[in-house]
Amino acid sequence: MSQNCHPSVLLQAAVLPSELGTGHQSRETGVKVALWSLSSFPSGGCLHLGERGRERSSTYPYVALSISVLVLKAQPQFMAWCPDGWIGYRGKCYYFSEAENNWNNSQRHCFELGASLAVIDSDQDLAFMMRYKGISEHWIGLWKEQARQTWKWVNGSDFNSSFPMGGGGDCAYLNDKGVSSSRCITGRNWVCSKPDAYTSQKNATQCQELKSFTMGY
Repeated sequence: MSQNCHPSVLLQAAVLPSELGTGHQSRETGVKVALWSLSSFPSGGCLHLGERGRERSSTYPYVALSISVLVLKAQPQFMAWCPDGWIGYRGKCYYFSEAENNWNNSQRHCFELGASLAVIDSDQDLAFMMRYKGISEHWIGLWKEQARQTWKWVNGSDFNSSFPMGGGGDCAYLNDKGVSSSRCITGRNWVCSKPDAYTSQKNATQCQELKSFTMGY
């Protein structure tokens, strides 16, 4: 077998023994080897590994191959992903617009991107959007269809008053103090949100499993 090895495979082979070792010394050795291979890997050649991170004159191509397969199997089934220009946070992708528009057109722009005006599910979501929106006011996906009706999110869920909201309008937006409301025809920036690729694929898989279970039952 050829003595040439791919650097990425060798790095995986160097790291994995620290996970497979049973003693303290083997775990410690794995860390040393990984650091060494990152900083001084010989170009175009194989990394000669021995005990405790020292070089030896022989190589272990069969071991490297089997270990690389184990590493690949350890990769997660789904990978988090957001489109270019979007920011990922806690299972969602967010898009902060540079343009301004009224609430209805802002929602339409989000819909065209496969999203909606942002729904706030937690205090962490709110804090994240407040941090990234900058100084501009941004529409979010909270509104009242008519005056004196209850507030609803664009996904159909009721607003549970988890945060205070000022103003006297029918459409909600973020300002420098938190969440407020105004007339929906005002021009503002907007925030879109949608599940990231990991969450979307995971939800689709769970729905398919539930459907299969229901049909089988």
